[in-house]
Amino acid sequence: MMIDEKLYRHLLDETYARVDRAFEDVDPDLAEVTISQGALTVLFDGKQRLMLTPQPSPRQLWVAFSVQAWHFDWDDARGAWLDDRGLGIELLALIEKTTREAVGAEIKIAGGKGAA
Repeated sequence: MMIDEKLYRHLLDETYARVDRAFEDVDPDLAEVTISQGALTVLFDGKQRLMLTPQPSPRQLWVAFSVQAWHFDWDDARGAWLDDRGLGIELLALIEKTTREAVGAEIKIAGGKGAA
């Protein structure tokens, strides 16, 4: 079931705010978050980028890092963005893992229904 535009925008805003907050205590030389023109970018170590880009037509959130890309749909039952290939990849866990692997920084992005 596709979510409506208003809910989609709300979920994007909340997700971006949670990701941004998770990086507040990370050294900006290791990882820095910027939000511009609807996209959220995490710049790792001044060179690698993790990008979150909204896709309004399918109501998805697309993510790219290095040579990989994922498409996420909102799963209301789990209260989370889950990959559209059914692999069980959850967006916030992916960002935590990517950050740990890219620069060794541990971040925690609160998850679960109601946290958004």
